[in-house]
Amino acid sequence: MAGDWRDEGSVECVIHGDAAAIYARIADVTTAGARSTENRSCEWLPGATPGTVGARFRGRNRSGVARWSRVCEVLEADPGRAFSFRTVPERFDPSRADSTTWRYVLEPVATGTRVTHAYRITKWPIRPLRWLYGNLFPQHRDMRPQMEHTLETLRAELEGSTDEEASVR
Repeated sequence: MAGDWRDEGSVECVIHGDAAAIYARIADVTTAGARSTENRSCEWLPGATPGTVGARFRGRNRSGVARWSRVCEVLEADPGRAFSFRTVPERFDPSRADSTTWRYVLEPVATGTRVTHAYRITKWPIRPLRWLYGNLFPQHRDMRPQMEHTLETLRAELEGSTDEEASVR
């Protein structure tokens, strides 16, 4: 149904640091724009306590000259272990009727913490928009390269370095 789009994927890297500290950085979505190739900023919306299940935030994105924003909802908030959220499908705006779930899983390993970053498209855009998005944003057909950048930047932030010592797969 999705043509040449990947409907899910994941990448991972080992960060030399404590899972609790890594989780704190990931769950503070207001810092995400510093690591992303598209996201420019996020802000928590009124309602549930920021960073908890059910909390919502708005992410503002840019790719080339295109700019858009999405409301996201936290689905999982397990400090030191896992954080996930989804883009909230909007009923009355066909350009935002799709939904993707983004997840981070943290696992202690001998040299630090293995961080797995995954996505899964749970609701596809309508067919004409899928075609348009695939042509305007070909990087959306497979988000893994952008996710590798996000993890490598997170690793550099937390380890205080910019070298390529951690392998991203």
